[in-house]
Amino acid sequence: MLLAPFRALAKFTAVAGLFALIFEVRYFSEHSIEVYLSRLGAILVAFILLLISNSKFGKNHPVGLVHILLLTIIASFGIIIYLIPDTVVFNSHIISLIIFTAALFLSWEVTNQIIVAIYYNVVFASSILMTDRAVYALPNMFESVLLVLFISAMAVAASSINYRLRRDAVFKTFEVAASEKRFRNIFENSAEGIYQASLDGRFIIANPALVKMLGFKTLEEAKSIDIEKDIYKSPADRQTLLKLLSKQGKVKNYRLVLKRKDGTHIVVKGNIRLITDDDENPLYLEGSLQDITQQVQAEYERQKALDALKMEKIKADQAATKAIEESNFKTRFLANMSHEIRTPMNSILGYLDLIENNLYEDKEELTTFARSGRLSAHSLLETINNILDLSKIEAGKMELDEVEFSIKKEMDKAISIISQTAKDKNIKVSEEFDNSIPPTLFGDAARFRQILLNLLANAVKYTERGQIDIIVQMIEEKDNVVVIKTTIKDTGPGISKDNLKMLFRPFSQVHSLRSNKQGTGLGLVICKEFSNLMGGDINVQSELGVGTTFEFTVKLGTKPSIVEQKLDYDKIATGERENGFDEEPVEEIDEKKEFKKAIDQATTYVDSNKKRILLVEDNPISQNVEVKLLKSVGYEVDAVSSGEEAIKSVSTGRYDVVLMDIEMPGMDGLTATQKIRQLESESKKIPVIAVTAHSSMKDREKCLAAGLNDYIAKPISINFLKMTIDQWISNYR
Repeated sequence: MLLAPFRALAKFTAVAGLFALIFEVRYFSEHSIEVYLSRLGAILVAFILLLISNSKFGKNHPVGLVHILLLTIIASFGIIIYLIPDTVVFNSHIISLIIFTAALFLSWEVTNQIIVAIYYNVVFASSILMTDRAVYALPNMFESVLLVLFISAMAVAASSINYRLRRDAVFKTFEVAASEKRFRNIFENSAEGIYQASLDGRFIIANPALVKMLGFKTLEEAKSIDIEKDIYKSPADRQTLLKLLSKQGKVKNYRLVLKRKDGTHIVVKGNIRLITDDDENPLYLEGSLQDITQQVQAEYERQKALDALKMEKIKADQAATKAIEESNFKTRFLANMSHEIRTPMNSILGYLDLIENNLYEDKEELTTFARSGRLSAHSLLETINNILDLSKIEAGKMELDEVEFSIKKEMDKAISIISQTAKDKNIKVSEEFDNSIPPTLFGDAARFRQILLNLLANAVKYTERGQIDIIVQMIEEKDNVVVIKTTIKDTGPGISKDNLKMLFRPFSQVHSLRSNKQGTGLGLVICKEFSNLMGGDINVQSELGVGTTFEFTVKLGTKPSIVEQKLDYDKIATGERENGFDEEPVEEIDEKKEFKKAIDQATTYVDSNKKRILLVEDNPISQNVEVKLLKSVGYEVDAVSSGEEAIKSVSTGRYDVVLMDIEMPGMDGLTATQKIRQLESESKKIPVIAVTAHSSMKDREKCLAAGLNDYIAKPISINFLKMTIDQWISNYR
């Protein structure tokens, strides 16, 4: 506040002194040297003080510089008055004017203003003392002094007011400048985009953060675009925002989707307000934008994760509910299985007790007891096979065979099994076969027949009158694969819609829905799983009082998918006993004749060359039964009960084949076979056939890996057993 006016005063003093020097030296020639030195000294002092004011010392002590300058001016004029007394009035007036002007011009505090006033009064008093002429127009000296004092006081007051006003102005200017600087720093360095925009969609001003946020390089480039068309993803969003601002005046945390220069989209959160004039007329928009794209993405991912957790919780709840339901189903299922197993077992044991105690009237009744016991055994075996199939399906270990077979023949086999029961109930069975189906296909014939037979058996069981229609058709052929659809339609009582949902659930039974007959509750579940394994599905439609229609599809090959097919003997040994529908019921009517035929063939063969069989079986009852059966078809049989005895017997070399039980106390059948293969004689090559109650493919692989030649699952069918034995004897000899 003080340095600038001081420098101006110093320059003015120097210039004024130069003019005074020029005129006074010429006018007062008799004192030219004294005048010259006086004025020149003042000029030099002013220049020196001006230079000092630019130094650090001068900037720290401006008040002292002002006083030195004023005293220099007074001294310069005092010398002139002393040399030329006649100039006292003029020079005193000039000094007074300079001092008074300096008092007004300089911006300093009241103390220094009073000192300047004292300078003025000293000069005035000196001028009065040094002249006898009136200095002022007032004739009275006292009044002149009062006037000078009054003028001095007014000068001090005026200087004080001027000082305060200028100080306030400087402070306000400084505050405004500091505020503007702070705002500019905030504006320039803010991470948020700050802007002002016209109502027609042009940027008035924008900070670097907003320019960068929108993908531009300079503010001028951003100012050249149309905000509504070039920035908003949807121009309608800006119109919505303007309408909202016209109603509310401002918005907070308002989300918008904007376009960057390169076309990518960002999500921003804005605090925007509408600026109006005093008459509430809209002028422009201003506000700030924050890029929250990553935040929105994180919110989306978090919401997605929460939704996933909710879905997992729902699935877990459903799984828990399902587990509880299935647990209840399994509890009921075990109770039902107990009934299904105990009922035929009771019949078997009952008939055996009758036979054992000779409680039959004649041979014909004995035959009836035996046949009924065997039928009960088949029923029990069917139940056990279904349970085993379902356990394999649940464990994911069910494997499909691939053999060449005829769809038409498999359909005829299934119909032949249920035809007698249908005939007894006076139910007509009609069939319709699509002749476009290739005569031979490749797939699992046993599983296909099991599905068909299950559905046909159910249709016959629950239909009391009317007919059963069987329709087999090809619905697609592509890339050596055909899709076969089989339809079984009955005229039974039908199933309600609510109970249809329970048909394909594991361990569930639909009681008394179609009649008073019940099954194990496994047949339809197995049908569905087999159909799915074969690349198809199964569906059901039913109407109460009208009937039920089942449809299932399977995919079969027109060419084999493997290079070499297994012998039918393998299938006979492993597959037929696992499927729940033994081959024997197909031939049930002619079984006696076939059995007699096998005995006759064996007798004829044995007459020329009777074969010796070593039977290894630890169970005495099973051993006696198997010995009887083998002898009945013409073999000579020796039986042993342990693996050690089997090795000892084979080493004699008297046998053509060994039938080896697998599960035995001490040395089991697998170990015994390995020991046989380690013999040094030719007996180590003897065919060894496993005869076991284990019937899975995994068990078969274990047997073959241990050195056994073949595998037959219990219960034994003598026809299949004889075919297998003869095959291996032929190969061995």
